[in-house]
Amino acid sequence: MFVIIGFVVSMLCIFGVYIFHGGNIAVVLKALPFEMTTILGAAIGAFLINNQMKVIKASLKGLAGCFKGSRYTKARYMELMALQYDLLQKARKEGLMAIEQDVENPHESAVFKKYPTIAADHHVVEFITDYLRMMVSG
Repeated sequence: MFVIIGFVVSMLCIFGVYIFHGGNIAVVLKALPFEMTTILGAAIGAFLINNQMKVIKASLKGLAGCFKGSRYTKARYMELMALQYDLLQKARKEGLMAIEQDVENPHESAVFKKYPTIAADHHVVEFITDYLRMMVSG
């Protein structure tokens, strides 16, 4: 979404300043398809010349990601906060050792099973359990 907004703002600024300084926008609009083809072709060609295939593939993958929405939504963050709250409440009420099994086996834990979106993301689970494991083990 921000890619599109950034593009629109850039175009408005470029053409707005051109018009503001007395430029004839009709001339620019008539030449725009050819100018954009030339500029884009040169940019893509230079990019292909200067990069390895691995970088080009990663860039294309990343470019596709620019136009998709983020998988990290407010609902996901709220679920993460609720999971942390449940774990820390359990540790506060029953003692720090009460969360040891949750930390050691998160996929079998009843606390983690309450939050399937978070439990499915192994990066988040590893991050939480690694730091809680340090607390539990002292």
